[in-house]
Amino acid sequence: MGSATVEVSGVDAAQWAAELRATLVSKARPGDNVSSVELQRSPELVVAVIGLVFAGAQTAKTIWDWWHSHRPEGITVTILVSDGTQVDVSVVSEAELEIVFQRAVSRR
Repeated sequence: MGSATVEVSGVDAAQWAAELRATLVSKARPGDNVSSVELQRSPELVVAVIGLVFAGAQTAKTIWDWWHSHRPEGITVTILVSDGTQVDVSVVSEAELEIVFQRAVSRR
């Protein structure tokens, strides 16, 4: 099992994070866990955080597919993997993202 935190920041971050969370929950496999959306607010920015526990790279594909079907204007999606890897979904390929998730699973 691997774990990661997904941070959605920007305009309407809470709304987009809720939609991403619903997508992750609907595609969850046995052993996967998707936390509720938690908001972190500052005067300049809202960051919506989703915690993940995942069994494989399928979760990476779900996030990739959601991002590339929506590409919300003004939104950044950053994944913080338990091994310290940080990934901005807008600048990696699907294959790169899947490799990051697979490495996280294999390290456990």
